[in-house]
Amino acid sequence: MKCSVDPSVHRQRELELIAHVRGLLDDPRLRVDTAQGRRPVSSLLRDINQSDHSVELKRLMGESGMPDRELEGKMPIGQMLDVLLAKRKLLLLRQPVGRLKVICVSPTRALLKGEPPRPMETGDIHKVLGEIPPPLKGAPTTLVLMSTSGFTLEAHEIAERRADRTLILVEPNDAGGWNVYGPPETRALSELFDPEGEEPKRQRIRQDIESHRDELTGGGVAADKVAGRTQLPIQLIDAELKSYAGNHAGLIARRLDGRMVLFREGTAAPPVDSTGGSDMPFLERIRTLFSRKGETEKKIALLSERRAALSQQRDRSYEDLSALEAKESELRQQFKDARAPLTKRRVTSQLLQLQKEMERRQQMLGVFNQQIDVVSTHLHNLELVRQGQSAKLPDSEELTDDAVKAEEMLAQLQADTELAGTAAQSATAGLSAEEQALYDELERESSQPASPQANSTPAQSTPAQRSAPVATPPAAAATKRPASSEPEAG
Repeated sequence: MKCSVDPSVHRQRELELIAHVRGLLDDPRLRVDTAQGRRPVSSLLRDINQSDHSVELKRLMGESGMPDRELEGKMPIGQMLDVLLAKRKLLLLRQPVGRLKVICVSPTRALLKGEPPRPMETGDIHKVLGEIPPPLKGAPTTLVLMSTSGFTLEAHEIAERRADRTLILVEPNDAGGWNVYGPPETRALSELFDPEGEEPKRQRIRQDIESHRDELTGGGVAADKVAGRTQLPIQLIDAELKSYAGNHAGLIARRLDGRMVLFREGTAAPPVDSTGGSDMPFLERIRTLFSRKGETEKKIALLSERRAALSQQRDRSYEDLSALEAKESELRQQFKDARAPLTKRRVTSQLLQLQKEMERRQQMLGVFNQQIDVVSTHLHNLELVRQGQSAKLPDSEELTDDAVKAEEMLAQLQADTELAGTAAQSATAGLSAEEQALYDELERESSQPASPQANSTPAQSTPAQRSAPVATPPAAAATKRPASSEPEAG
């Protein structure tokens, strides 16, 4: 983040620091050097003056041929905050007793060119200090200098406390937070100028834990690793690991091999005095615990702790092996560059000893992996046992009884279904003679195709006419003769 080429990022850093310091002016913890000793700023009269270098920025952009208003609105402007501290004198007059000054410096020229900014060096800091007016007589100055591109390691040593001035350096870091460097005797004062509050720091720790949750299953999340990634104090990380474990079931934060580790364990609490106490040697605790029955939860907790400790030791061995491999590459390069035979023999001897040490580390890693595999297998078996006990599945007798009851219920349901079908059929068959005649007529009409005279309205007949037999005229009856099967004569 310190090497960002986005000018809006640098401008935002200036705004954050200035807003933070303005909020500190009413905080009684902010105690600075004055003519009357260290006094809270909130108890003194304050004359606040905020300024910037926006005019110089406009001139520099004009000289560079870049009169861009949009770019100018994103650029840092070198904001400054000057707070003159005074006390009452003769009721109406003010006597200066101290000064608090905040100066923000940004790599303006590099940002205009789109080049990666470089950190401030010792000479750059001395140049900024030389442009500040000398402190008032008897009124020491507390100077906070912030570089949006950071400082070099040598520049950190300039932070000091003198009789007339206390210098504190503030820089953003690559982890998203801030680093503050000040004199050792004013550590509490220096920490106040960190713009990142307590809750945002804890939030960053929780986010780092969430992004490495995969490490909780095998080994664990160590506090020193989190400190390296977040660049936050180890004390704060230890407290947050404990808080995170308290808010997430199945996790525990415990100090293993001198450092706090967050790892996953069983649902029960860690072993207590009834199993021999936590001060007993590990092997003795194992014998005492595993010789008893019904201690599955405590066994799981103990093995989870042991697996986490072994995993942390294995990770450190990997780190040591990586360092040895880097040293081996360096010695091989020295052998290639060497010209004198004596130097080559010395490098060869060093390489031989280094390779032996690497072999020993590899053997140790093999032991660690085997131990972790054994512990993990045993832990897995105990988890299966616990799951089987907690499920409370029915036995074979209960399963048989329930199966018989289910079959009886299905048979009764089938009988009820058949009875309901018979009742429906009988209800359908129970038609009177007139209803049955109408039913048959409707069936014939629905089955016959539509005739061309379908649009004509047929004469309606009464039910008596439909039910009465139709009389056949005599003439018509006489004409209807059965066909003879014999052929006619000649």
